[in-house]
Amino acid sequence: MPILGIVMVLEDPRPSTLRSVARELAAFPDVELGEPAEYRWPAVLEARDQQAAESRILELTGLPGITSVDVVYADFEDLLPPAVSFASPEAREES
Repeated sequence: MPILGIVMVLEDPRPSTLRSVARELAAFPDVELGEPAEYRWPAVLEARDQQAAESRILELTGLPGITSVDVVYADFEDLLPPAVSFASPEAREES
């Protein structure tokens, strides 16, 4: 499951805009919100796969009050194949 740290850039940091954006974001259970700061609102996004993560970011970018979404951290570790050992067969037997 990909986990992304994102920062949504807001059109306007006024409380009325934050409330409106928060109502929109409530429809996305895979987005955990941090504390907004000025024009930026940090969040964590958990998606089932890379395509779902990309789709969600595009959805968030299209919400009223959000001008862009920056991905500041991405962890796709659990989507990677198991590690391959390049050690000789003898070295693998010893470990």
